[in-house]
Amino acid sequence: MENIPRLLVIRLRSLGDSILALPLLEALHSWRHDLKIDLLTEAPYAGVYTRHPAVHETLLLRPRTGPAGEGWRRARACLEIRRRRYAAVLNLHGGTTSALLTLASGARFRIGQQKYRHAWIYHHLIPPPPTVWQRSALHTVEDQLTFMRWLQLPIPAKPRGTLHLDPGARARIGERLAAAGLQPSRYLLIHPTATLPTKRWEEWKFAELADRLHERWHLPVVFSSAPCEAQVLLDVGRYAQHAHHYWSDLGLDELFVLIEQCRMFVGNDSGPTHAAAALGKSLVVIWGSSDYRVWHPWETEYAPVRLEMPCMPCPGYSCAAFDIPKCIRDIGVERVLAACTSVMSHE
Repeated sequence: MENIPRLLVIRLRSLGDSILALPLLEALHSWRHDLKIDLLTEAPYAGVYTRHPAVHETLLLRPRTGPAGEGWRRARACLEIRRRRYAAVLNLHGGTTSALLTLASGARFRIGQQKYRHAWIYHHLIPPPPTVWQRSALHTVEDQLTFMRWLQLPIPAKPRGTLHLDPGARARIGERLAAAGLQPSRYLLIHPTATLPTKRWEEWKFAELADRLHERWHLPVVFSSAPCEAQVLLDVGRYAQHAHHYWSDLGLDELFVLIEQCRMFVGNDSGPTHAAAALGKSLVVIWGSSDYRVWHPWETEYAPVRLEMPCMPCPGYSCAAFDIPKCIRDIGVERVLAACTSVMSHE
């Protein structure tokens, strides 16, 4: 690695995964400031990397379009990678698409983990992370840092992972807050969505929580979601007794700024929750089916609200143990309200 001038890192899929890759990128940059680290991600998550000082260039796997969309976007990305003639590629994802992109690079050092699909594609396979770290129950950040530990490269004691925000988005959110009569650090932000039903607290509970927080602290409450999740905010609004703000039309850069400017963030196990952690916000997390040891907010103070059930953790695509996902549905409003009150009282 000492003689490689440019490294391509492939990190596909979710917002949370993208944010949790930042500690590795920062550790690599700290080790060798002259190493040019390019990052290939999917277009919706580009804002995680485009302004980060550890990332030299952000390459995008574009969204699917048209009947031949998947094949076309892969081909376009493969050609772009091949043209750059990388000496080394590190795949952090391990699926079929990322394996194809790794192979297309033509790099003489193609690095993945032994657990990945299509292992024949890689020249170097990192052993299982628990073997490398010599302990189990690794966080996702540590799993990705296994690459550096395996090569015996220096890792900072507490690699943080920081989001760097877009000045234009900061200005737009400033204008929008002012237009809504809101002030920075004088509103509470709730993001009630998550990718799986086993990780989503109910809408009526979020509505009651917002009402009671507003009554207790006399602060406005903003609800946020992605545009495709706007129905969740509509459902919350139907249950709420007080008037709150419901914003489902923000881009990722604007969402990051909205999180940065809030007094306290409340959310499920989701990408925006990891963004709040990376921005160092006061944070309450309502936890469902996923493995808390692997996915909890990284290197920040937070208040978790979770149950211990014998069926946890689970893949989360459906609940195999009950008619409903009791791990998240059995969490009451009082418990979350108590966690919020504790966080607010200790600021």
